[in-house]
Amino acid sequence: MSTARAVHAFLPLLLSAVVACGGGAPSEAPPSEVPTSVEAAPPADPLAADAGAARIDGMALPARGMVRSIIALEPHAELDVPVSEEMPVIDQYGRLFIPDFVMVQAGQTVRFTNSEDDLHTVHVKDEAGESLINVATINGSRYDFLVEEPGEYVVICNTHTEMFADILAFDTPYFVMAEADGSFSLEGVVPGTYTAVVLYGGERTEREVELVAGPNQLDLAG
Repeated sequence: MSTARAVHAFLPLLLSAVVACGGGAPSEAPPSEVPTSVEAAPPADPLAADAGAARIDGMALPARGMVRSIIALEPHAELDVPVSEEMPVIDQYGRLFIPDFVMVQAGQTVRFTNSEDDLHTVHVKDEAGESLINVATINGSRYDFLVEEPGEYVVICNTHTEMFADILAFDTPYFVMAEADGSFSLEGVVPGTYTAVVLYGGERTEREVELVAGPNQLDLAG
C-alpha cells in the first residue's frame, strides 16, 4: 500500500498529545536511554558513501502547531536498495509510549521495551483494525515487531487505554519529517525519476522530480 492510503487516517493523529493513564502516579523521570525524539530511517551506508548518489536539500510547508510536513520520494523504477537495519525503539515509561510516533520502511523491525514496573501490553493494529500482535510486557522485557507492509499502525496498551503510539511505514527508503521551518534533507538517494509526496495535516500533494547525482534543491512548499 502506498502512502496515499495512510495519510488521511494518520496525520490528524499528530495533533493529539499522549497523556498518562489514570490509576496511579507514574514514575518520576525516565532513564537516560529512553528515546525522546523521532528520527527518519537513515539511508543505507553504501549509498551514503557513494559519490554517484543524490543529496536533496529542500523546503516544504512550515509546522502548524504539532503538524509538520512529511516528505517521501516514491521511485518510478524498482530500486536495488537494502532495507535499513536501523531498529527504532518505542519504550513504555511513565505510562507513555516514548516516542509516540515513528516512521519506518516496510521490512524494518520496531523494538518495544518496558522500562518501568507497571505491567503493560503492546497491542498493534493495522489501519483496518486487525490485531497483528497483542503481548504483555514487564519491566526489562522487549518485543520485536516486523513491519511487513506499508501503511499506518496504531499501538495501544490494553491495561492503560490512554497509552497509544503510531507507526507510519513507507514503501520507499527515502522519507523524512521536515524541521519546524519546513527545511529537510535526504542523502544517499539513487538518481532517477521520483514522485515527491508531501503529507501535511491530512493533505497530500505530489510533484514529479528528476534527481541527479550530487546536490539537488527541491521547493515543495508551493
